[in-house]
Amino acid sequence: MLIIRNMRYSVQHKAKTRERVLKKAAEQMRRRGVQGTGIASLMGKVGLTHGGFYAHFPNKNALIAEATGPMLEEGVAEVIAAAEAAPHGKKVQAIINTYLSPEHRDSREVCPVSGLAGEMARQSERVRNAYTHAIEDRLKILARFFPGTNEQKRRDRARLMMSGMAGAMMIAKAITDREASDRFLKQAREFYASVFEAAPAQKGKRA
Repeated sequence: MLIIRNMRYSVQHKAKTRERVLKKAAEQMRRRGVQGTGIASLMGKVGLTHGGFYAHFPNKNALIAEATGPMLEEGVAEVIAAAEAAPHGKKVQAIINTYLSPEHRDSREVCPVSGLAGEMARQSERVRNAYTHAIEDRLKILARFFPGTNEQKRRDRARLMMSGMAGAMMIAKAITDREASDRFLKQAREFYASVFEAAPAQKGKRA
């Protein structure tokens, strides 16, 4: 019985340690990006050695692929929370205002959509696939807040808006003139709200 209990503890302990590593990896990716997330530093932050990493993951690609989902989930949690709290008819506006805000621009964390897309494009196919699936999962949630006649149309609108806002955020972050950057974000918020807040008209009817 003692052997079985020890085996159960060992398996559970390993699983918990693995989750800790994944959680810390997602956090480091949001703060430093993919390239800035080093195995030695990461393992040190969870109280383990560099060599202990390989008891949980075969390589860094495997870690990044698995941490991508949690990283994106936590990265867009504030946007989703804002939409859920907004009144009916203002949920898309809440997404826009939260994402294209000066606070988001000035955050020390790397935006998983605008900040990591370039890095992800240079990663292995496994990592890019994980990023693709994670993005689609987030878009599926965001699509609930968009007007449209069916889920696919709502998701298409969410995808188009998020890709456009990500580009706007990248430029806003790069502009050194704070006043110009603020004005750029304000114009972007007004534009995306005018385009995406209401359902598109189709043949004289609302979609």
